[in-house]
Amino acid sequence: MSLYLNQLKKKNNYSLPVLLYHRVVTNESARGKHKIFVWQKDLEKQLLYLKENGYQTITFFDLHANPNQDLTKKVILTFDDGYEDNYRLLFPMLKKHHFTAVIYLVTQINHNAWGVREGEPRVEMMTDEQKREMSDYGIEMGGHTQLHVDLSRCSAEEKWKEIKGCKDDVEKLTNKKAISFAYPFGGIDEEVKRITKEAGYEYAVSTNTGPKEFGTDKFQIRRIEVTPKTSLSSFKSKVSGYYFYPSFIKSFFTGKQTK
Repeated sequence: MSLYLNQLKKKNNYSLPVLLYHRVVTNESARGKHKIFVWQKDLEKQLLYLKENGYQTITFFDLHANPNQDLTKKVILTFDDGYEDNYRLLFPMLKKHHFTAVIYLVTQINHNAWGVREGEPRVEMMTDEQKREMSDYGIEMGGHTQLHVDLSRCSAEEKWKEIKGCKDDVEKLTNKKAISFAYPFGGIDEEVKRITKEAGYEYAVSTNTGPKEFGTDKFQIRRIEVTPKTSLSSFKSKVSGYYFYPSFIKSFFTGKQTK
C-alpha cells in the first residue's frame, strides 16, 4: 500500500482535493456553450475562503519534493489549457493571497482551436513571456499535449509525440522539469498512461475518473471540477477532503465523528 494511501486511511477517508478549473471570466460574452469557466468574483470568494480557513495551496513539485508531508488542509488548484485570462485575472489573485497553482499547457497552438471547431468563441492562450513569469513566481507548468487531442483516439506514435513533445516544450520554455500531465478531454486508456509514465512524468490527472483515494494511481488522479454553478457551500464541500465520502462531510464541518 502506498504512503499516500496509508495517510488517507489514517485520516478517515480524507483525500487531498485536486480542483479542476479552465478559464476565469468577467463578462457574459466569454461564456461559451460548454461553460468551462468560473466568474472572477466567485473565484475570489473561493480563494478568500481558503485563506481565511487556513488552507495551503501546493503543487505537484511540492508533493514530489516532500511526499511524507501531512496533506490535511492542503489543496491543489489546477487550470487546464493555459488561457490568457489565467495570466490577466488569475495570476493577480494568486499573488494577492500568496497562493500557487498548476497550469496545464497546450504548447503548439496560440488559441483554443479545438473549442472553436465545436462552436466555442476563440480565446487566446498566454504568451511565452507570461508563462515564464508565472513559472518564475512558483506556479507549476505541466503538460496538456501539443494540440489538445483526445489521446485515447490517437495511434501509439501520435500519443508519444503529443505527450513527450509537450513535455519537451514545457521544459524548454520554463527551464524546469515538467512532472505532471493532464489528459485532454479525460481521454485515458492503459497505453496512454504507460506512455505518460515512460515520457518521464511523475503524475497525471484525469477529469472525473480514477480512484477516490488520492495517490492510489499517480497516473489517473481524479479531480473535482469547479464550474459557474459551484456555490460557495458546494466549494467548501469540494475542498473538505471528504467530497467523495459524503458521510464524512458533516464531521468535517461540525468536528463530530460520524458513525
